[in-house]
Amino acid sequence: MEYCKYHPVEAATYSCTHCNVRQCDHCVDASSGSVRCLVCRRELENQGPGDSIVPFWRRLDKCFSYPMTMQTLLLIILASAVSAVAASAGGLQSFVILLVVSAVTTKYGFLCLQQTAAGKMDAPDVSEAYLGGIKLIIHIILIVLGIVFMVLAVANVLGQFAALAFSVFWLCCLPAVFINYARFEEIGAAINPVKVAHLVLLLRGAYLLLLLFITIMILSVGTLNQLFDGQDVLSAALQSVVSYYYWIVIFHLMGYLLFQKQHVLGYVSRLDSDGDVHNRSDKQHTMARIGVLAKEGMFTELSSELKTALKKYPDDIGIYDRYFDYLCALHKTAELDKFWLAYLQCLEKSGGTPKVAGLMLRILHFAPDYLPASAEVRFKLAGILLKQGKPALSVRLINRLHRDYPGFEHLSEAYFIMADALDELPEKQVQAEKCRLLANKLKTRPVAT
Repeated sequence: MEYCKYHPVEAATYSCTHCNVRQCDHCVDASSGSVRCLVCRRELENQGPGDSIVPFWRRLDKCFSYPMTMQTLLLIILASAVSAVAASAGGLQSFVILLVVSAVTTKYGFLCLQQTAAGKMDAPDVSEAYLGGIKLIIHIILIVLGIVFMVLAVANVLGQFAALAFSVFWLCCLPAVFINYARFEEIGAAINPVKVAHLVLLLRGAYLLLLLFITIMILSVGTLNQLFDGQDVLSAALQSVVSYYYWIVIFHLMGYLLFQKQHVLGYVSRLDSDGDVHNRSDKQHTMARIGVLAKEGMFTELSSELKTALKKYPDDIGIYDRYFDYLCALHKTAELDKFWLAYLQCLEKSGGTPKVAGLMLRILHFAPDYLPASAEVRFKLAGILLKQGKPALSVRLINRLHRDYPGFEHLSEAYFIMADALDELPEKQVQAEKCRLLANKLKTRPVAT
């Protein structure tokens, strides 16, 4: 399995031939309609879900619950009841009814196959089965006649033993015949022995497992027929319910096998449940680009993207956090000074102030002597840090504030915070009292201009 370069545990669903990287759904840009690389902006190749698809034999519970929708169950019950009544009545009119029922259920089976192969894992709308069923039945009859004709031709040319072997081939390849008809919607492709054999070889062991499960279901229906050996309508209806139920499950299994092996069959499909990258919001695309640029180390482009995003989404704490991470990673203390006040305001709005202590410690890790270049930021940080049990940091921020910023209007409040912080430090009570005296003096002193 190929994995996303930026999320190593996620399966890759796109690839960029220019950058020679593979990406998951979260790391692509679909804002312009087409899906493009977030680095070079070139269009990407869709890889589909690839090897991350669960094999059908590991999801048999979902396969057998596939027909368990209200519409599908009603179709099964109605078709079974009508078939049982028509079969017991006999006559031309009953034959026509049976033909119509067969047309609808067959069309529905092929719809299940085609939609499952396209990644739609919910049973299709029954109303779609009411048109084109007769044509489909005619095509299936022609397919069967074509196979019979080929077997007879082989018997005429190569003898009975070769004809028997050819008959066994077609019997084992019957699911492949239906699959090819659903893929190409052509009788020729369905009965072309080369194409049928090629499909079986591409599907390999998975096809053999599919054949095994189909055989088991057919044998179970045969066993049911023996158990209900009566000729009453109710028994016939119950047998038909099981038969039609298995019919839909089999077509779903065939469709899922196509979906599972899509890469070797040369097409790409996605699960409906995977979501659509085209439906993501502008902000989601922005966050994806920010993440990719950061991991690629494209810091000039990252800085520009982050600044644009901050202007576009001024209340989004996630973008503020990303910008803070960027500034810390590159030790940009000068830009941190310009950023702090807006960041603190956003943290207060979003309830993120509990992480302020951790943010301050991150800065001090790479800049031990750091002090914000704004009196207001130092004042706000000191108050928050004191509440978070960091009195030493609070003292550090307020110390000498009256000398560095003599005109700051909240100097008195700042030194009261410092005094409270000193009270919480061991053997600092004397300094705390001196600090309160200073705070009271500053309270009565005119603000310097």
